[in-house]
Amino acid sequence: MKPHKWTGILLLAVFLFCFAFSSSPAPTACQPATSVAADQKQDKSEETVYITNTGKKYHRDGCRFLSKSKIAIKRKDAEAKGYEACKVCKP
Repeated sequence: MKPHKWTGILLLAVFLFCFAFSSSPAPTACQPATSVAADQKQDKSEETVYITNTGKKYHRDGCRFLSKSKIAIKRKDAEAKGYEACKVCKP
């Protein structure tokens, strides 16, 4: 082989070695997002959603299915009573 081909192979080997045996920890940029997601989920359980007299779903304020009745309830309470999220307004 020509000398310049060996140089490329040597550089690749050094790079792979450094990458494989690096002692620095992996980036943790996703960890704060996970905490935020958990906080948002916790906040959502306390948010107010709306149920109707006859339906089995809970809704956001302004959903088209709330035209006849609209009863305010906490999301966690609605879920505990067996209500599911509306697939139109996606609360």
